[in-house]
Amino acid sequence: MKQKRQAPDVRGRRAGAYQALHKGNYFSLGYHQLRVYNLLLRGGSYSAADISIALGLSDPRSVIRGLRKKGVNISDKWCNSEHGGRFKRYFIHDAI
Repeated sequence: MKQKRQAPDVRGRRAGAYQALHKGNYFSLGYHQLRVYNLLLRGGSYSAADISIALGLSDPRSVIRGLRKKGVNISDKWCNSEHGGRFKRYFIHDAI
């Protein structure tokens, strides 16, 4: 009988996570969350399409939702496109 190989033990929930400091608080972020967080910290506002193109993510809105759940203050505003549609732009106020 063949024995199953067991995966290595993970020490805690934050194994492989990245630590980020935002307004005096430390956050444990995943790889994609850290990339979106760093992009938004650069300043300016980005639509979901802009973030997808810049970082190669398929759904940056879910990453933003996860960041907000962890306590990162990401603001948004509705914008009108020239073709009659609406979309949101995401940004971080007072990045420091």
